[in-house]
Amino acid sequence: MTKEEILEKSRNENQNKDYADLEAQSKGALVAYYAGFVFCSICAVLELIFKRTVNAGVWVILFGMLSTAFLVKYIRLQKKHELFVFLAYLFVFCFNVVLFLLQLMGKIN
Repeated sequence: MTKEEILEKSRNENQNKDYADLEAQSKGALVAYYAGFVFCSICAVLELIFKRTVNAGVWVILFGMLSTAFLVKYIRLQKKHELFVFLAYLFVFCFNVVLFLLQLMGKIN
C-alpha cells in the first residue's frame, strides 16, 4: 500500500473530519460554558448590589444552553453521566423559568 492509498483510506474512514478542529471546537465550547457562568454570576452580583434583586432570565439562558449541550452529548454518546448532568441542568433551568415568569408577572422581585 502506498502512502497516498493509506491517506485516502484514512480520509474515507474519518469522513474528512479534522480531529484537531473537532478538539478545538470541544475545548472552545468548554471554555464558553465557564465564561458564560462567570458572566452570569457577575451580572447577578452587580444586579443584587445595585437593584437588590436578581433577574432569573440570565440563568434561564445559561442553564438552557447547558442542558441542551448535555442532552446532545447524551444522545450521541449514550453515557449515563451525560444524562444525569442533563437532568440536573434541566431541573435548574425549569426552576429559573418559573422564577423568571413570576418576576415578569410581578409576583416576586
